[in-house]
Amino acid sequence: MMSDPKNRLLACLGASALMVWAAAAAQSGDAEPPKDAADTPMATEMPLTDYLSAAISRGAPLYNNGMPEACAAVYATALEAAAYTGGWRMDREQRLALAYQLDLAAVVEDPSERAWAYRRMIDTLLSGEPMSMPPMADARVLYDFGDPDEARRWRVVVDGVMGGRSTGQIQQQDNTLVFEGATSLRNNGGFSSIRAPVPAGSAAGYDALRIRVMGDGRTWILGARGNSMRADSYWERFETTEGEWQTVTVPISGMVRQYFGTPIAGRLQPAAVSGVEFYIYDKQAGPFRLHIDRIEAVRLGS
Repeated sequence: MMSDPKNRLLACLGASALMVWAAAAAQSGDAEPPKDAADTPMATEMPLTDYLSAAISRGAPLYNNGMPEACAAVYATALEAAAYTGGWRMDREQRLALAYQLDLAAVVEDPSERAWAYRRMIDTLLSGEPMSMPPMADARVLYDFGDPDEARRWRVVVDGVMGGRSTGQIQQQDNTLVFEGATSLRNNGGFSSIRAPVPAGSAAGYDALRIRVMGDGRTWILGARGNSMRADSYWERFETTEGEWQTVTVPISGMVRQYFGTPIAGRLQPAAVSGVEFYIYDKQAGPFRLHIDRIEAVRLGS
C-alpha cells in the first residue's frame, strides 16, 4: 500500500487512461493503448477493490447507454491488469483461475453477454470468493500420432485452389505424421499446407502451442484457427534444421493474424483455438518434408 498521495493520484490516472482507451478501442478498432497510459505508474499500486469499483463506475454507464462492447472492453482491461500484472495480493493460482475465466469470456460473441461475463468475474473478486477453474495439467495433448486415427483427421490444402502447381501428401510413419511434397512457384503459387480441427475450448487456460517436429532445413509456419467461419488464421514462422528433432513453443497471443497470407489486425484467444495448421510458404521451389510427433497446448514456463 503506498502512502504518497501524488503517486496514488498518478496510479489512478493510469487506470483511468487505460479504461478510456479500452472504451474508445471497442468503437474504433484501435489495437494499441496510448503511450501516456503505458508510461504512468501501474494501477497495481491501488487496492484491487478500488480498481475494480472504478471499472464498474466507468463500464456500467456505457452498458446502460447502449454500448455493451465498450463496457466489456473496460471490464476486460481492469481484469487483465489484475491477472497479468504484479501485485494485487493475488497468488499464482488465483491469477491462473482469473486468466482461465478471461479466456472463456473473451470468445463470447454477444457483447452484452460478454460484458456480463466480465461483470460476474469482477463481482466474484470484490466478494472475496475464489475464482473457479477446473483442475488442469501444465500441458494438454492436442495430437499424438501414436494413434492411427489422429492422422486421419488431417487434410491437405495446396495452392492448386488458386491455380498453383505445388503438391502435398500425408502419411503416418513410426508414430509420427509425415507431410511431404514439393512447392512450385508457377502460376503465382508456392505453398502447401495441412490442417486439422481441435475440440472447442481445448486450449482454454493455456498460453502457447508446443510442437515437436523434425524438418528439412526450410522455414515453416505453425498456424491456428479461431472459431469463426472466416478465411483468416494466425501464424508463427519457425526455422528447422534438416534431420534434427526440435521442440518449438509458440505463444498464442503473439501469433499474427493472416488473411490469405496478408497480415491484418487481430489477436487469437486460446479458448477460441479450433484448429491447427502447418504451412510451407517460404517463396522457394523444391521438395519439403516435415515429421510431426506431438502438438500440445501448454502454460508458458511449463
